[in-house]
Amino acid sequence: MFPRQVNRAMARLALLAAVGLPAAACGSSAQPPPEVDWAGGVCAHLADSGAGLAVPTVDKAQPVRAKGQLVTFLTALSERLGALRADMQKDGAPPVDGGAAAFGTALAHLDRARTSVGDAVATLSKAEVTDQKSLKSALDAAGSSLKAVSAYKGPADDLRADPKLRKAFDDNPDCVAAVTAAGGGQGPGDGS
Repeated sequence: MFPRQVNRAMARLALLAAVGLPAAACGSSAQPPPEVDWAGGVCAHLADSGAGLAVPTVDKAQPVRAKGQLVTFLTALSERLGALRADMQKDGAPPVDGGAAAFGTALAHLDRARTSVGDAVATLSKAEVTDQKSLKSALDAAGSSLKAVSAYKGPADDLRADPKLRKAFDDNPDCVAAVTAAGGGQGPGDGS
């Protein structure tokens, strides 16, 4: 197919953007704390940004078509990451002490991921692909941009690094499902 680093990085970013949330509402009529509602908004934005986004299956026997599919996918991913950032920015920083710093870190990492994806799009778009060898070279070059974000877990993971925000995410049932689906690894009760 194409280099594993590129595939893993694209799959991870697509998974982050494609987190699905359950549609069921909470059964309690008690109003949750504002930070729990805020966390729910982040999780909703994650779900919205990833709806319908999937890593394309490319046929290396058709390198020109494969390049086009990957450019289209990466462009859509970059646009979704930008929309996610804009939606999060509209909601503002979480209503907890130290929330602005955690929010700033999450946005900075999201920006870095989007920039890396944009760099990969630019590199791949400019590449002259005529055969499998030139496709591999183009993907290797684009992959160097994506390598920087291959371990990125997304804004929810960055925000959950703050103990107060971790509790807010853990107390929102939709967020628990979203973080688990995205492989955030910091689910409730895991001690992280």
